[in-house]
Amino acid sequence: MRARIAAAQRDQRISRLATKLAVTLARRDEAIQRWDRRVGDVLIELTRVEHLTLDDAVAWSGITLTKREARRMRQLAESQSGEADPIDTTT
Repeated sequence: MRARIAAAQRDQRISRLATKLAVTLARRDEAIQRWDRRVGDVLIELTRVEHLTLDDAVAWSGITLTKREARRMRQLAESQSGEADPIDTTT
């Protein structure tokens, strides 16, 4: 009987921790998406308003960001802001 009670308590602890893990990871993913969108907003400003290429915008910032990541972030910002032409293959 004690073994069953101990096993049930352990299962409850594991279940609580697994739920906490899932919630924490979901919050992290949401925060990353918000920050990626902010980066995308700035990239839109640099490429559309200041007419820089995506490569130039990244180079000016002095950050380590691949062109693929920059495109993804810019497209995320475009899709969430309702911008037209979310895929710009010229930059």
